[in-house]
Amino acid sequence: MPDKDASTRPTIETITPLTAPPIKSNGADTDNPNRQHRIKILALLGSLVLLIISGSWLLYYLSKNPIQTGEATNIPTPAPEAVKKKPAQSTQEQLLPKVDPDQLAREKETAEQKLADFLEVKNKLDAKGVADWGEPSYIEMIKFSDAADAAFLSKEYKAAAEQYGRAGSIAENLAGRGAEALIRLLEEGQTALNTGDGSLAQRKFATALMIDALNRVARRGLQRAKTIEAVIALISSGKQHEASGDLSLAAADYHRALELDAYSQAARDALESVNGRIREAQFQQLISEGLAAFHNNEYPVARKKLIKAKALKPNSPEVLDALSQVDEAMRLARIDALQKQALAAEQTEDWQRALKSYQAVLEIDQNVQFASRGKKRAADQIRIAKRLDFFLAQPDALESDSQLNNATLLLSEAGDVEPQGPQLADRIKKMEQLVAIAKTPVTVTIESDNLTHVAVYRVGKLGRFEVRELELRPGTYTVVGARDGYQDVRQKIVVQPGRQSIRVTVKCKVKI
Repeated sequence: MPDKDASTRPTIETITPLTAPPIKSNGADTDNPNRQHRIKILALLGSLVLLIISGSWLLYYLSKNPIQTGEATNIPTPAPEAVKKKPAQSTQEQLLPKVDPDQLAREKETAEQKLADFLEVKNKLDAKGVADWGEPSYIEMIKFSDAADAAFLSKEYKAAAEQYGRAGSIAENLAGRGAEALIRLLEEGQTALNTGDGSLAQRKFATALMIDALNRVARRGLQRAKTIEAVIALISSGKQHEASGDLSLAAADYHRALELDAYSQAARDALESVNGRIREAQFQQLISEGLAAFHNNEYPVARKKLIKAKALKPNSPEVLDALSQVDEAMRLARIDALQKQALAAEQTEDWQRALKSYQAVLEIDQNVQFASRGKKRAADQIRIAKRLDFFLAQPDALESDSQLNNATLLLSEAGDVEPQGPQLADRIKKMEQLVAIAKTPVTVTIESDNLTHVAVYRVGKLGRFEVRELELRPGTYTVVGARDGYQDVRQKIVVQPGRQSIRVTVKCKVKI
């Protein structure tokens, strides 16, 4: 039977403790991760204090204004005695669920361990700049971490442990993506360099160095990022100089840009391009100056200019053809000059110099006919002159019959030599006189006693006689007399040209 007073008693409604909402994170790390965490905990404590005050006020309100429900009529009213026997309980104790203290301690310990594990990984990630490369996973990790912090402060340790576990799993996953993030940061840094965004490039490479402090690409990229804006300004200045035709100033700007950033491909390409234009301009100028000198017959100057042009473009058909023309012109000019020298030498009968000139021509071109003929002509003149000079310097050589014959043949050969210059003619004349004298005999009379055997070297044995006349050519002769029982006599006679006669006595008078 329902209690009549039931309708007049207040119905008690159980209220679940409120959980502080998680604090949203904007995904950005502060300078000190531990300090950030402490600030979050203090904020949650403040929220919890407000929550407790609000709950106390709500309980007070409910005590003054009991909540009426339709189901309250079914609740039996305890007897007054029973009410008196139950110990008095506070309204707050009636609203809170009963929890096993040991279980609560175990859940708290688990949550603390999960928190420690999470913070260990998170601190390592923070040291590697995870906030700059870990989104969106990093934001999700912070979301779970904040929710865990709130649950922990509310003593909902089981929920806190679960949230810390989720945050830790995300952190472990992020820890395994460091290499991937490094590659992406390097690529993004390079892209920023290519676009000239030095600030962004510095951030990307600095973060990359947080992941790998020894990464050479990141170190080099960070260094380049510090100068990229100045490099781009220099490249832009160089382009302006190029547009105005001042190639040397453009090249200077590109050089300075490469000095700031030796790895700048844009500066390198620009410098190579402007240097190509400079080389082309120099090449064209040298070709023009070389051809002008060629047409003015200034062949050495022309060749010098063209050689410099060839150094700029070794395989240029234009410069090779021009050099060929200059070389041919120089060759012909040299041959012509040597021919003139040779002919001038011939006029003065300086056959040695003429021979040298003809040989020089043949060294240039062995098929030049005038040089071949001139060489033979000069050689013949030199040979004849040397032989004539020999006899003219040593006329006594003509005392020999063989040498006299050689001299006679030489005169015949010299008479056929052309041209007959004054010097050669004079030599031939003197030689003819020597030969004529050498061939003109002198009468030599030898007196003896008809007892002495007389012999004349180069003539023969004459025997015994009293007087004998011989016709001897100029020269030196030895007359020997011999007689048995007497000492031999020997006498030298010199037959000089132009004398009418010579008388010699040969008698052996000294007995042995």
